[in-house]
Amino acid sequence: MGRDVRLWRPLGILVAALALTMPALASAAQQGGAKTKKVNYDAVYTQSNDPSGNSVIVFTRAANGTLTQTKVVSTGGKGIAGTAPFGFPIVDSSGSVNLTSDGKLLFVVNAGDNTVSSFQVTASGPKLVSKVSSHGKLPISLTSSGDLLYVVNETSQNIFGWKFSSTGKLTPIAGSDRKLTAVTPKGKKDKVGVTAGIGFANNGAIIAVTQRGLPRTYGEIDTFVISKSGAAGPSQATATPGIPNPFGFSASGKQLLVSNAGFVATPSGAMPNPTDPTQFNGTAATYNVSSTGKLKLVKNTSTNGRAACWLVVTKNGRWAFVSNTLSDSVPDTFTGKGGVSVMSVGAGGKMTLKGQGNLGGPGFPSDEALSSNDRYLYIVDPFIMGGPSHIDVFKVASNGSITHIQTTPSTLPNGVSGMAAF
Repeated sequence: MGRDVRLWRPLGILVAALALTMPALASAAQQGGAKTKKVNYDAVYTQSNDPSGNSVIVFTRAANGTLTQTKVVSTGGKGIAGTAPFGFPIVDSSGSVNLTSDGKLLFVVNAGDNTVSSFQVTASGPKLVSKVSSHGKLPISLTSSGDLLYVVNETSQNIFGWKFSSTGKLTPIAGSDRKLTAVTPKGKKDKVGVTAGIGFANNGAIIAVTQRGLPRTYGEIDTFVISKSGAAGPSQATATPGIPNPFGFSASGKQLLVSNAGFVATPSGAMPNPTDPTQFNGTAATYNVSSTGKLKLVKNTSTNGRAACWLVVTKNGRWAFVSNTLSDSVPDTFTGKGGVSVMSVGAGGKMTLKGQGNLGGPGFPSDEALSSNDRYLYIVDPFIMGGPSHIDVFKVASNGSITHIQTTPSTLPNGVSGMAAF
């Protein structure tokens, strides 16, 4: 018996030693083996808007702001060849591609088959999670806040909302289907115009939708109060007398900063004359938004550009950038000269034109996005007359001035639409 005890004592010590060292050995094996690949959220996204099969086009963003195309990922839906009011091959809106504020989830409209696709951003690129009905016809614009996602459908003139999970799974919100409305400047019921964009305001408490009215001398902005359940309340319409064709916008606190394309003489469905100097004279307007969704104009000012259709604002609310789709003047239309207006945002949200930037060459600057650090501005530049398209990249200085630093290769389809960045 004594001999057995002497034999087992060293074996017991050996077993105890192995037990103590096993976790360390396992950890070392994990460190030496395959590591979990880190997700690079520094990316820029646009969509092909291809009627035969829509795709997300992915670019990685380098530390110096420049882009490299890395992925093309199917949305499972279809784009559209041409939409009202002008029959352009792009999704004629602001926000057809939307990215959550943390860069982890991506949402895209499929205007050709009335669906919305959601993606989780992974180490290998966007992963398709859901493709769902937009609950309307011709979805053109998306907006997200918290765990809420809303779409506006242009032809059916309605909005619809979902809650999304951390992986991007979409769940419809009961009571979120709301019709757009419109009023005249005198407050009488009016015909609903052509929608251009949807977005959250007041830290997610309000949804706004812009409407163009051709050939009216005013436009429309609808607001919806969001309940605790995430459902939108009834539409409240506000006419914008003397400010025709509100288009893109961004929220800054309790204010909306809106780009306005300017007066267009031709009605919906007719091709306008972009070389007519009396048309498309763009402006940028600021509105206060109350907790009940009421709008009050603060100021409207010229962008010194034509067809001011898209607007983004820095996180500190000091600088706004407007893309002038028809450049800055006639006959400079489509040259890219003055394609971007820099607006300083002062007390009360009043915007003042501070300067302009030129594109890398001729183009049709459309949707835009700022990097998550506000140091770089990205503008998608479709060639709407047919042919390849590209993205223009600008460096943003602390004083708001912009410097053109890159034009990506002109390999994007002519219908490329939407822009999101992190």
